Parts: sequence; structure tokens; C-alpha cells
Amino acid sequence: MSEMTVVPGIEITPAILVENNLPDMDYPAYTPATAYKVGDKVTIDRLNYEAVVANTNRHPVTDTTIPPAWLSLGWINKYRMFNKSIGNTWKIGTFTANPESIDLTIRPGKRVNAIGLVGVRASSIRIVMTVPGVPAPVYDKTFAMSLKAGGSWYQYYFGPFKTMDNLAQFDLPPFSNADIRVVVSAPGGTAQVGMLVVGWAKRIGTAVYGTSLGRKRYSTIKEEFDGSMTITGRGRRRSIDFQVVISGDEISSAQRTLDELDDTPALFVGASNLDYTVIVGIFDDFDTGLPTYNRGEYTLKVRSLM
Repeated sequence: MSEMTVVPGIEITPAILVENNLPDMDYPAYTPATAYKVGDKVTIDRLNYEAVVANTNRHPVTDTTIPPAWLSLGWINKYRMFNKSIGNTWKIGTFTANPESIDLTIRPGKRVNAIGLVGVRASSIRIVMTVPGVPAPVYDKTFAMSLKAGGSWYQYYFGPFKTMDNLAQFDLPPFSNADIRVVVSAPGGTAQVGMLVVGWAKRIGTAVYGTSLGRKRYSTIKEEFDGSMTITGRGRRRSIDFQVVISGDEISSAQRTLDELDDTPALFVGASNLDYTVIVGIFDDFDTGLPTYNRGEYTLKVRSLM
């Protein structure tokens, strides 16, 4: 059993993302004088757009002509790890990627004590916190996300790597003026992060055995008359049904915490040492009966936004 924890994330804006090694734009900036062809792509204010009709001087954001000339493709690569919404639509299957490493520094401007990364493809993650006026980092830890298989010398040298996809840490020193540097390293490959959340961790009970993991894919299969199939690949979504016990005097506090997260993504963690119980998403219903002997139980289903 472990503490069931939720971390509402702070919004990461250009003012908060103070340093990074990621390109500022995925495509050329939009210009009114350019004659765009179908399929051309542009970047405007951290968002990408694709031309769906040939056009000139039809701004992707302000043009109201029907049918529209542009299709929103969502956030640029740099910000996909922080936001996946296109209006009210949350786009699954997107991530931030960069050759060799993703190296960024966040300045929250407020107290935080937790950080989570999900959908990681990397060999290691280093988290460093620094505070102005303090010569040494106040926090500096490196976490291995890919380990050699154990059990025998043969397995160590020739066996497959054991990998972790998610990381959650709740021991960040809560300085209000700290910078948090995150280095996601993938030497010789491509570093990838699905979502990164920084915020203040809140306890909402104790996760227990009975928690279950789910995965739904959205590919479509069309069968032809001769038995052949056409498979159209689409995204997939993880889900976790957390089984949680909670003391009677914690129920109101947990309800208040979850009320503030209606339709809002957050980091949910059943046990930080079990990376498959770390998920960023939205929760479904929260129902708990009256506690018996000051002990209540509830199921919290969280659907991933990855």
C-alpha cells in the first residue's frame, strides 16, 4: 500500500520555461503575402497549422471565412509535453521529442514539491533545483530509466534492458524562488516526454491492492469480402482504476481537491516506486460510501491524455 497522490500542474508559459534546447518553431512563421498551397504548414504563437485550401492573406487564427483555410495541428513540439488541448479537444498520442536530450529549466515562481514525467523514452532523467544566492544545488538527483537485465551474467551482458516509462518525485525542496532543470538523456537516440507536470502534491487516501491497469487502442479494422483487412493506425490511451482507502476525516479534503480538478488534467500516482501507477489524465466519478469505523473506500478511474 502507498499514499494515493494527485498533483495539479502549474501552467507552463514562455515566462516560466526560461531555458531549453528545443526549437522555438516547427515550421516557418505565417506571412500574409505568401501564396500557400494545400499541405503547407506554419507556426503561430506556439501552435501549428496546415493549409487545407490554397490561400493568400487568410490568417489561420483570425480568418472567419467558411470553409476555413487552415486546420489547427496543435502545439509545437516544445510545448506538447505541457499541453495537448486544441480548444476543447485533447489530442492523444503526442509528445515532445529531440535528438539525444531534452534539456529545460522551469521557474515556477511559487512553491512546488513534486514533479512527474510520463511517456518517457530515455536512459536517464536528471532533476536539479537551484536557488539564487545558494552556490550549490538544493536538489540534484539522476534517475535511471533503462537498466540492464539481472539474474545472471549472461542476462546482464546479453539480455534486454528493463525500462521505465514514468517518473514521479515528491521530495523537491519547496523554495518559492527555485529554478528546476530537467535533463532527459537518450545518448545515440531520441529523447521523448509525453507529459511533464510540476506542482504541489496532495494526498487523497491510500492506494491498495486491487488497482487495475487498462489500455485502449483506437485503430480501426475494416474487413473485405475476401477476408483481407485494412488497418488504420490511431492513438491509444492508458487508464488506471485506483482502489483507494481513506479515513473518514480525510474525505471532505479529498472531495475538495478532486472538485478543483473537474475536466482538468493532473498527475495521479498510486505508488512512486511503481512507474506503471503514474499517469497524467482526468478522473471519472468519485464515489465513496459512508466510512465504517472511520475507514472509507472508493475507486478512482483516471484516463490518460497521452
